Amino acid sequence: MANEFYAHARAYDIAFSDRDFKRECDFLEWCLTKHGNINNADKSFIELAAGPGKHAREFASRGWYSAALDLSPEMVAYAAIEARKENLNIKTINEDMSKFVSRKKYALAGTLMESISHLTTNEQMISHFKSISKSLMPGGIYVIEATHPRYYFPDDEPNQWTSKEGNNKVEITFGTPSDSYDSITQTWDITTRMKMWENDSLILNTEEISRVRWYLFQEMQMLIELSGVFDKYWVYGSMFFLPPKEFDNTEDSDAMVLVMRTKQ
Repeated sequence: MANEFYAHARAYDIAFSDRDFKRECDFLEWCLTKHGNINNADKSFIELAAGPGKHAREFASRGWYSAALDLSPEMVAYAAIEARKENLNIKTINEDMSKFVSRKKYALAGTLMESISHLTTNEQMISHFKSISKSLMPGGIYVIEATHPRYYFPDDEPNQWTSKEGNNKVEITFGTPSDSYDSITQTWDITTRMKMWENDSLILNTEEISRVRWYLFQEMQMLIELSGVFDKYWVYGSMFFLPPKEFDNTEDSDAMVLVMRTKQ
């Protein structure tokens, strides 16, 4: 889903600047080493729903062939500009991840930061699994960082935070207690707000509704198996620990991280 919220790439980048992208890429690389079954030493990575392409840029800095795909043309353009500033070479792709198939075959792919929630139907998800499998080498690894099921229903407070970078401050709201849930389609209409200040002057103020779907574990198991394109999968509870945390109901298990291996 490309909308105004994702058109403001610079503000979005600042909003998520507190993520430890190096550690997350360490985890992704570990997944390929541990669970991949590739016959050569190929180092290639594609980040789907990449936004500013922070993971793609980190892998490029490690000498990998790296690509960033996003539905938002503004995000793709921003990722390319930031990569050039960092003297990095990444391939940028403005496409729909639910049906994109790459001519190049990658060793490793990732859809991170809960971005998989923008695929809101079973048909979209299965189409996505089939298309990404065609973009990976046999024995390649696909990692999804999805919302932990414990967060399926929001609490009584808005999901809101503030981030700063230099003279810029960004305030993000991604979900409020009054957001509506459709029990038939299992989708949420999420309130998304973005404000940005520069030198204490408000320069951006947007609000809109984004439709998302947070998947439960057994749903994802079923969809992975129905797609028929992976020979094995693993589930972890976080991307911030090596060795990884188990996927369970403890506090350290803060995400549902699915690691899938394409068939040989």
